Amino acid sequence: MPGKRIRWLTRAAIVAVLLAAAGTLTSAAPASNHRAGRAAPAGPLTAARAAPPTPPACSAFQVPGQIQQLGCAYVVGYSNVTKLDGAALLGSPDPALASVVITANRSFCVPSTIPIGLCVIRGGVRHTVTDYQFMLEPNGITPGLSEGEFPPATATFLTFGFVPVSATMHLSLLAPITGSAETTQANGQHTLVSTTLSGRISIRLTDVKVNGVPLAAGADCHTTEPETDNFTLVGSGDNSTIPPTGYTVARGGPLTGTTTILAFTGCRGADGEDLNPLFTAPLSGPNNYVKMIQGNLCSPETAGANGCPPEIPAPQR
Repeated sequence: MPGKRIRWLTRAAIVAVLLAAAGTLTSAAPASNHRAGRAAPAGPLTAARAAPPTPPACSAFQVPGQIQQLGCAYVVGYSNVTKLDGAALLGSPDPALASVVITANRSFCVPSTIPIGLCVIRGGVRHTVTDYQFMLEPNGITPGLSEGEFPPATATFLTFGFVPVSATMHLSLLAPITGSAETTQANGQHTLVSTTLSGRISIRLTDVKVNGVPLAAGADCHTTEPETDNFTLVGSGDNSTIPPTGYTVARGGPLTGTTTILAFTGCRGADGEDLNPLFTAPLSGPNNYVKMIQGNLCSPETAGANGCPPEIPAPQR
């Protein structure tokens, strides 16, 4: 028993140091450019990939009482691990596919004394609020994906400049992403769109390696399930410019926000050691910056298959 305990403590100490130094989920970008959305070029990192044919699951997501099935869009991006000052690249090599529906739509005028049909004409500001639900669908590229799953992404980082630590991250939606977009129009010219999305996600880790040597972490090493939404994304669009700028659900674009990585559970070593603290300590916590890029919306059920096939966007920092 003493010898076994010493071996476990030695392994735990090594892994803890390596994880604390750089983390298993950092991007393979140069160290000077790790941070998603910070100290990096504003434009795309690489050119967008050529789009495959329209995925079969593009219109698969159904919501009872929905107003309209819109279609689907590819999604890629980065998520920081604040404690480690690094970022995980999501949607590489394969992008995620989100299917979109409208669940409600309403308009009102400010001031409310102006009829909605005459709002802008009479100098009021027309507000249109559209509620959406998003769901991850099999992308037609990655084998074995189920609804709600983001394609697995493997990341590697050199700790101390020479020790590689890697893991494969499996991100899953626990429920559809919900959100709303508010469009404001004034004087027939100025149109702004503000979009907010939120949801609940969990993370599972597999294929953890330290310096190329597999680290047994168990088949079910994952974060605990959040009781409330643990990520929020926002996007802003301006349709008064030529061409329009920013984010809209139909056009796509950048969405930024934060996520909370919850504590890990189910992480067990080869001899049954509790490895949960080794992943929770360096990875879990709030306010992890996220920047996702949504591609254009493909609506295959619209006449002319508007926007299909959907384009695969390039990730941006």
